[in-house]
Amino acid sequence: MKIKILYITLFLIFIIPFSISIVNAQLYVDVSVGDMDDIDDSKYRATGLNVVRNAEGELISVVRVDATRYLDDPIVDKFLNSDPKNMIKTGMIQEQSVSLYRIEAVYNYHECLPELFEVPGYFDSCIWYHRAFVTMLGVNDPDGERHEIFRGLNHGFTVKPLDVVTTYWDIITRN
Repeated sequence: MKIKILYITLFLIFIIPFSISIVNAQLYVDVSVGDMDDIDDSKYRATGLNVVRNAEGELISVVRVDATRYLDDPIVDKFLNSDPKNMIKTGMIQEQSVSLYRIEAVYNYHECLPELFEVPGYFDSCIWYHRAFVTMLGVNDPDGERHEIFRGLNHGFTVKPLDVVTTYWDIITRN
């Protein structure tokens, strides 16, 4: 009888709370998307290819991202058409006029950080690593205000001091 009570007590103490915590578990990601909209119903499709190289130019990783959010603002088209070199090709797909743009964005990581963050990976301002999980394309308007125009949650890659991340954005628009 004592063993039965012990099993029931252990069941009540350990198994039920564990089961309840599994049932009530929720995934919460605090990601600020501001004024960005879901890209699925837009006239855009955007894909980024992140190429990470170390200070010696050696390839570290290649990670692809599909944009899931976009900024519904005329600045997007204004930016895409701001440089003729952005335009790769125009054509027709199922009687719909489309344009393909390619944007190359390069980010060079500093050897030493100006400030040390209180998060894992930042224990020394010159010996650090960063885990990237969002790829975004941001632009500045003529007044200097920054706008994030495409964003994708996609991956986890790590960068270290002096790494260079080049993102090649291919953006298709329906006209």
